[in-house]
Amino acid sequence: MDQGEMFGSAKWLGFDGITRTPVVRASFEAGDIISAEITICGLGYFELYLNGRRVSEDLFVPVTSDYCCRDITVNGQPFDEVFRHRCYCLNYDIRPYLKDGTNDLGVALGPGFFAQETWSFDGHVSFGEVRLCYRILLTDADGKTREVVSGEDARWKQGEVVSCNLFRGEKHDLNVCGENWMTEDISAWNKVRILSEMETEYQLQDCPADRIVRTIVPIKLMEGPRGTLYDLGENITGWVVIKDKSKRNETVEVRFGEMLDTRGQLESHYTHNQKWQVVSDGTGRIIHPRFTWFGFRYFAVQGEADVLYAAVIHTDAAVTSSFHCASPVLNWLYGAYVRTQLNNLHGGIPSDCPHIERRGYTGDGQLACEAAMLAIDYKSTVRKWMRDISDCQDEITGHVQNTAPYTRCGGGPGGWDIAIITVPLNYYLQYGDPQPLIEMYQGMVKYLDYLELHSENELVVSDRAGEWCLGDWCTPDPIKLPPPYVNTYFKVKALDAMTEIDIILGKPENLMWSIRKKAACEALIHNYYDPETHDFAGNVQGANAFALDIGLGDHVTLEHFFERYEELGSYDTGIFGTELVTRLLGEKGRYDLEYRLLTSEKPNSFGSMMRTGATTLWEYWSDCEYQRSLDHPMFGAASKQLFYDALGIKQAKGSAGWREARIEPAFMDWLPEARGHITTPLGKLSVAYRKTLLKTEISVEVPEGMKAELTVKGKTLSLSAGLNESVWENN
Repeated sequence: MDQGEMFGSAKWLGFDGITRTPVVRASFEAGDIISAEITICGLGYFELYLNGRRVSEDLFVPVTSDYCCRDITVNGQPFDEVFRHRCYCLNYDIRPYLKDGTNDLGVALGPGFFAQETWSFDGHVSFGEVRLCYRILLTDADGKTREVVSGEDARWKQGEVVSCNLFRGEKHDLNVCGENWMTEDISAWNKVRILSEMETEYQLQDCPADRIVRTIVPIKLMEGPRGTLYDLGENITGWVVIKDKSKRNETVEVRFGEMLDTRGQLESHYTHNQKWQVVSDGTGRIIHPRFTWFGFRYFAVQGEADVLYAAVIHTDAAVTSSFHCASPVLNWLYGAYVRTQLNNLHGGIPSDCPHIERRGYTGDGQLACEAAMLAIDYKSTVRKWMRDISDCQDEITGHVQNTAPYTRCGGGPGGWDIAIITVPLNYYLQYGDPQPLIEMYQGMVKYLDYLELHSENELVVSDRAGEWCLGDWCTPDPIKLPPPYVNTYFKVKALDAMTEIDIILGKPENLMWSIRKKAACEALIHNYYDPETHDFAGNVQGANAFALDIGLGDHVTLEHFFERYEELGSYDTGIFGTELVTRLLGEKGRYDLEYRLLTSEKPNSFGSMMRTGATTLWEYWSDCEYQRSLDHPMFGAASKQLFYDALGIKQAKGSAGWREARIEPAFMDWLPEARGHITTPLGKLSVAYRKTLLKTEISVEVPEGMKAELTVKGKTLSLSAGLNESVWENN
């Protein structure tokens, strides 16, 4: 909808064009009313107060989007792609916060992504200055509605957050704006400016906001010259809550990090320059950061302050699964992935990491989306993110960005951009909702045409001038797979997916997909297949798996694939190859080898990561010489096999929304027991088994309305709704 539909006659309020963290006040009369609601948007982030009370526990709202048109340069040249723009707004019931007579409205604003400072690493370009717009509808007992809107009567001043960088931290000066800002006289405050309307589509936020989901009392490790050091016991995203005990104008500083060095201090490389500073007003206030979060396990406090607790903050998405088995490594993998994925959900974005970049990389997001849909309540968040992908597709060329919403970044035309096809398809298969497929279909077609134009001799060789063109990424050794090989593999996967989508949507057969697939496969064979060895690209870093997954190669190619990982006993793959190798081993019936890789504690394995004491998944394998972020979800894509193969919970072929399921635990020969569940659109689907020398006891709980079968050692049973228990003799 447009501004008038969303906000009526309300105006966008601006300030001095420099201040990025103002507080705003206005008053209005309520009288005898029976209902009151506010529609509000404060960009980048806002906190809403009425009569001194905070309205809602939502944090970092509205969710991030490609808000409006902005000036962008790439390598000094104007960015010429054309996007669609969207701005999310919030609607709250405010009747419980109002009183008869005069009511005071207050809003604290922070820059968020919208008004973020430009800094060299990020290359981010601001959308503009912070701004605020709201519309209040008051209804009296006679059913008459009155409108209160943002306008020239509002006043503002600098808030207590005097400096805010989303990626680095905040500085608070409690002397600038005290706790009484909601009740003090505002006659001397600054007048607002009226800003022009934004050319964008307005939409009410329909996905969960960030919230404080739990708290942790930290353990004090030591006191030293650089402050008192604390440990949370796990890597989280959020902030620390302290009670300031300093004298007026003294400073408390909190530094955050993911790892300690050999001296037991914060390892500077893993602080990512994150810190929070507070200049005291001497009143002993309880305080916390306001407009950013931090990614950390350890923190150091320098100055006079009591640490009360740490708040774990991320998108309010429930964990809707469980997994436990006899393997410590598999248990660790499940827990580490869930924690990592949640840590990377902020502002409606599935990010790559929660501290350094915070971008919605389409590569990481499409790779882990299926695992996320199985493990957590992800539906409305991924639905929003698909809009970001679609909004940031170039309307002229069909190019899909490597991040959504778009921020200049690295990636590639295959494993990243293919998100425009794979995410809506996975969404349909998991939830049974075809609407995103329908809405994004033309964009998918346009993207595949774009890939054709960026192919040479049928191999995908470029993305966009001046941008990275990656294949696989984050391999333990230097990348050996040629990017055109990997990107052309993804092109074939996209073409196969389009054939499947056409069937789902009831469209006539499009021979173009099969023609393009054949040409791409022939190019892969011509350029990368060795007829003497039957290997593709030297069978390194999962190369044979990429070919086998799209129907290339022969039985020798397959045997060489098996032999390589039998010999290695761990991974040599990057973010795409790891998921692919793990999944393909199961699809080819080599569950023994799949289990061995997943549970390995050799270098470059999940077990080796676990041995370091990690509580979240790392950007690189733990044995890599180079390491950066310790909170990256992409390798967690392989965790979906815990449900599909360890528990054997799979959706029947041709089913969507889990209308039909087949249960076939594949790891029973190596796992004496396992249990877990997922939550389908029809309800909870759980499996538990326990194997002894003579028998195996299995229980499966099936939700009402689901058709399900259990297969063990070639024997199949039909299951009914409710709890199904059976005992199988071990031959």
